[in-house]
Amino acid sequence: MNRSENQEKVTFKTVVKSLFSGDILTLLRVDRFLPVIIFLFALGIINIFLNYMIEQTMVKVERNKVVLEEYKIYHAQKTYEFVKSGRMSTVQQMLEERGSKVTAPVKPAEIIKAD
Repeated sequence: MNRSENQEKVTFKTVVKSLFSGDILTLLRVDRFLPVIIFLFALGIINIFLNYMIEQTMVKVERNKVVLEEYKIYHAQKTYEFVKSGRMSTVQQMLEERGSKVTAPVKPAEIIKAD
């Protein structure tokens, strides 16, 4: 048997006939490339999956940028409150408001020397 005898001639009529019967791929002899087609399909699926994972990571990064900016503002506010409450006049005012009898020392502390 010759190879040309085993194959049909590819004409418009045979293409339409094989298209409706479902063996268009065998008529066009695409079945020889089936492993390559499966490999390329797998690579395409992997590519789509990796792009999806990258997009999810980028969404997470953008969300975290917003949260980080909020924390920077919160940190700056707390630092300001801490520095403000550390002043001597503020501490004395807070003690007076709470009714404490603690005040600033009138004379400086004495240095005790040990013999």
